[in-house]
Amino acid sequence: MINNIIFDLGRVLINWEPEKYMKKVFDEKTISFLLEKTFNTNDWNLMDKGVIDEQTLWENKLNQYPEYKKEIEHMKNKVLDLLTPIEENAKLLYILKEKGYNLYILSNFSKIAFQKVYEKYDFFKLFDGMIISSHVKSIKPEDEIYKILIEKYKINPAESLYIDDKIENIKAGEKFGFKTIHLEKPEDLKDKLSKILKIDI
Repeated sequence: MINNIIFDLGRVLINWEPEKYMKKVFDEKTISFLLEKTFNTNDWNLMDKGVIDEQTLWENKLNQYPEYKKEIEHMKNKVLDLLTPIEENAKLLYILKEKGYNLYILSNFSKIAFQKVYEKYDFFKLFDGMIISSHVKSIKPEDEIYKILIEKYKINPAESLYIDDKIENIKAGEKFGFKTIHLEKPEDLKDKLSKILKIDI
């Protein structure tokens, strides 16, 4: 019996495709550089973990790579605009809430970026609780962030469904006994939920 549904945010409820955007404005060399030196870095994880803030991350990158100053500044000014709802998935939250499920968020998200989306989009009001990495100084797939979720909201993993786009986060959740959906494509969420919950949504 599933009573709780726990959602990741990026690529589950919120669009996060910086590479897709960069393909419209930069050449391949620049995209590879920005992915390797900015987005897919330990610094980015430290930002999501709340160890450094956004301003520090971007200042560090601008200081480290002055030859890419223009491109780094472009992305610094653009990233928050890329965080938009995946509308078809956000709509499912209202249906699930109506059907009596408890809804939670477990997400790696930097403080300023999360504050922006939280204030902007109404669907956040549907959640019974939220654990955001930068707020608790722990990041998925670390065990600690799952423990914080379970303990803070008295969640029984055996009665809970956890949804994430990253397999390493899913595997970490399964260690605690969560039922899971590894959401490789956002558009598959409705079908996968219907099958597991055995409901029409």
